[in-house]
Amino acid sequence: MIAQVPITVSLPISTVVVPQDGTQVIVPIDITSTSETALVAVSGLPSGLQEKYAASDTNPSGSLVFTASSATPAGTYTPTVTVNSAGQTASTNFTLVVTE
Repeated sequence: MIAQVPITVSLPISTVVVPQDGTQVIVPIDITSTSETALVAVSGLPSGLQEKYAASDTNPSGSLVFTASSATPAGTYTPTVTVNSAGQTASTNFTLVVTE
């Protein structure tokens, strides 16, 4: 049996600041996996904040796009990014600051 290489996920930016004015904030996401595809989910986001994951063409790393509206409560949050790829799961936390 061949040992499977564990997948990893990380964000090069530990604190993400998103204004309530609808400006898109793009954050790179680094995913190491033997597969070219990944399912990415972000939990712990405040209400009214939209998140979208976009993979690159050749590997699962890509970007996360965050957009807040005026209805998004300002404050500091600690969301979790969870990645499922190649039959494995990895996760990481980051700090999210929603500003007025």
